[in-house]
Amino acid sequence: MELDSLLSFNGVTLAIFVVLLVLLIRWFNQWPANIPPSPPGYPIVGHIPLMLKGKPQDIYRGLRPKYGDVFSLKLGRRLSVIINGSEALREAFIKQAEDFSDRPDIFLMSVLLKKKGIAASSGEHWKRTRTLALSTLRGFGFGKKSLEGRVLEEAEAFLSVIEKQNGTPYSATSIIQVMISNIICSIVFGERFDYDDNKFKKLLDMLEELGRLNPIAGVMNVIPWIRYLPGDIIGMKKFARLFQTIFDFIQEEIAEHKRTYDEDNLRDFIDAFLRQKSKHDLDDPVFDDFNIEASVLNLFVAGTGTTASTTQWAILFLLHHRDIQNKLRDEISTVVGSGRYPSLNDKPNMPFYEAFITEVIRKGNIAPLSVPHGATNDIQFRGMTIPKGSLITANLDSVLNDPDTFTDPDKFDPYRFLGEDGQLTGKEKSVMAFSLGRRVCLGESLARLELFLILTSLVQRFDLVPEDPDCLPTLLPVPGATLPQPYKFRALKRT
Repeated sequence: MELDSLLSFNGVTLAIFVVLLVLLIRWFNQWPANIPPSPPGYPIVGHIPLMLKGKPQDIYRGLRPKYGDVFSLKLGRRLSVIINGSEALREAFIKQAEDFSDRPDIFLMSVLLKKKGIAASSGEHWKRTRTLALSTLRGFGFGKKSLEGRVLEEAEAFLSVIEKQNGTPYSATSIIQVMISNIICSIVFGERFDYDDNKFKKLLDMLEELGRLNPIAGVMNVIPWIRYLPGDIIGMKKFARLFQTIFDFIQEEIAEHKRTYDEDNLRDFIDAFLRQKSKHDLDDPVFDDFNIEASVLNLFVAGTGTTASTTQWAILFLLHHRDIQNKLRDEISTVVGSGRYPSLNDKPNMPFYEAFITEVIRKGNIAPLSVPHGATNDIQFRGMTIPKGSLITANLDSVLNDPDTFTDPDKFDPYRFLGEDGQLTGKEKSVMAFSLGRRVCLGESLARLELFLILTSLVQRFDLVPEDPDCLPTLLPVPGATLPQPYKFRALKRT
């Protein structure tokens, strides 16, 4: 009798468990039938185990041939839709820009940035914030030739530090960061920082570490509850601490600007923003303190990290390809000479430089997946439904490393952008590394100006050689990131 009761009890328990499991699985898979195709996954966790096997862009490269230019992955209850190839990307982010321009409800955007600023906001709030930021930046020379003087001033300071090394092996990572950051700081904060300012260098080191920890934000996007667990299993709390430290720096700068604000003497972007705030209603969300702070943070981070990394990649490629360095120097010598610094006016006459930097941007692949987008409503795209709440990834890597567009994409080859006459063929326009559509990088023009003036001035004045000619520094990035691994080089002054 007891055995029968036990068996009966276990049978009921098992039935309840099965029903609950089925309901749970259905709850985790509440998507329309015509979502973008996806590979087989597991109940509940979906494709999370697949995404733990390597870099997302490498995984996507493997999935695209089988599942097409638009496929999906089920990451717990979050559906992630990946859009690949220039045609599909343009169709989504340009032709259907209204549907694809919002940000998703994820940890970085919603919790840390509170859906504020240029990067994390959506809809009308984002349009107004971006328009205000862009118009204010233009008032301080952004996108204008007048900005050239600021960049050259910083380039001269950088070259002075390089010259003081007297050709000894040197790691320029730190001063490259300070140099690039100083340019955006001069616009946003109205000041630059000395290359020996240890407090500022420490802040930039934190910014670089935040970049290395960026994959953690991806984990938080699909498993947000993990932040409530004790300890710091994946480094999320460290990520949040670094973020807050950098945010504290921004808040301190804005507080000091408020204290010394003079409406008749606008010094920089922050002052201009504060003046605009004084002209609007106190309850206007575009002008609340956090939106201003988040916007300044966006400019500071975006204006420092990617261009600094691209500069490091450029030097690294020049160390590996002496012939390309010589070819670039010959062009500089012909167009500019040696008696003055390069000028923006020289750029149209330097197609080899343009081919070189385009290849650096393509091969460096600094932001292979851009910044996540989100579906705020159900989106109909190519006969499929992208459900509300989905993450949407613009897979820029699928273009930058597309063998159908770039023959032998693993090879560093600036000549792929040049015709037999040595002029650009137009193929350089295929490199959409700054994203596309309404969310295209706000600082692209500044980044290109910086890269041109800094790199041409560097090659004009120095021969760049590896620390050890018999052992070139690796071209592999920092594991899990897109930053080059630390390296040293020797800069031999040209006479």
